[in-house]
Amino acid sequence: MPRHQTRIGDATSTRRLASLGAALLMIIVGGCSSAGPPAPNETVRELSWSRITLPETVAASSLAGASEALLVGGRASSGGDHPMLFVVDASGSPRAVPLHPTSPYAKVADLVSVAAHGTEVVALGAKHGGAHANVRWTVWTGSTQRLDEYPQTFETFGGQSAGGLLDIVSTSDGPVIAGTWAASEGGLDAAVWLPNGRRWLRQESDGTALANTPQIQVNPRAASPAGSAVILSGSVITFGDGVEQRAAIWTWPTRSSTWTLHRLPGAGTHSEALSSRCARTCWLAGHADGTVALWSFDPADVAGTATRDSTLPSMKIDSDGPGPRTVVLGDRPGILFSHAGDTRLVVSDGDGGWQRFTAPGGSVLDATTVGDSLYAIIRTDDAVGLWTADLAATQHR
Repeated sequence: MPRHQTRIGDATSTRRLASLGAALLMIIVGGCSSAGPPAPNETVRELSWSRITLPETVAASSLAGASEALLVGGRASSGGDHPMLFVVDASGSPRAVPLHPTSPYAKVADLVSVAAHGTEVVALGAKHGGAHANVRWTVWTGSTQRLDEYPQTFETFGGQSAGGLLDIVSTSDGPVIAGTWAASEGGLDAAVWLPNGRRWLRQESDGTALANTPQIQVNPRAASPAGSAVILSGSVITFGDGVEQRAAIWTWPTRSSTWTLHRLPGAGTHSEALSSRCARTCWLAGHADGTVALWSFDPADVAGTATRDSTLPSMKIDSDGPGPRTVVLGDRPGILFSHAGDTRLVVSDGDGGWQRFTAPGGSVLDATTVGDSLYAIIRTDDAVGLWTADLAATQHR
């Protein structure tokens, strides 16, 4: 599950929840018993990683590229919990961005998702609170020079119908928040929010591909931009001939378009799509039957171009962990993922082969690239570190 996905205030009936819980239990058991064959004995090359030093009390939670710099969102514990945002330049030096919270929960939030387009920076803050300890969400807007929180009504992201939020993304048409909301058919629909001035308004999911049906339970896990488009990645759960969960994406080319659900090919019997990055091609990492999976597609023609990469070596993954992170170097995809406490990076060589590289041990929480530099947040036990490596070295076999 993504590091910041939280489902709150599900207003579905007890019977629907019981049915879904049993279905998910069957899926989990099936997923645990269907791990792929062991990876072939291939050379793992050393890659030089260095740790970026943040203040001692800071825990990084989210990453995003902004022009030629890196954005790092998170929280600090010195003097009480409070949000933090850093800009890291090419030399690895972090600079704190001044934050201006207004609402009480913004003052103690963790910036769990950040995004940038042009000079605009947006972020989502999260903090458990209230009588039921639900997540209280806050929205931030500004630039790399200053970020302001603009309070929303309680019902914007909370209340009896609330689900959870997944990501905030920045497209060429503006920012979008993706999450879930109570469905009329039971369970949680996928949902998106758009800004109207400083207010965020949830768009109607009912009657679109984001909604549950009696045949399909939607399960969005993450969001990403592709030009003007928004891509939700996750899976769909079906109840026809037994319970099945297979990787899927939802695409929204423009604000005036309709949402389209695409079930991904080669999805096996239990799979999820979890992390996408787009250059000229969109690359999408996830897992299928206990092994790392990678799909590619053209966002303008998903149905005609979506394929699962058959050249990727068989590699086991912790399918109940944070999930693999897709990175792109030029037009070459890479995947950073964790399994049994180890982290590995695989990068396409551009000729149908794959190179494997070492990475700091632990569990990958987020990763992105800025130019030739790869950045990753990796958790070991209770410690969280921000690491970087030069991917230019991977261009030489």
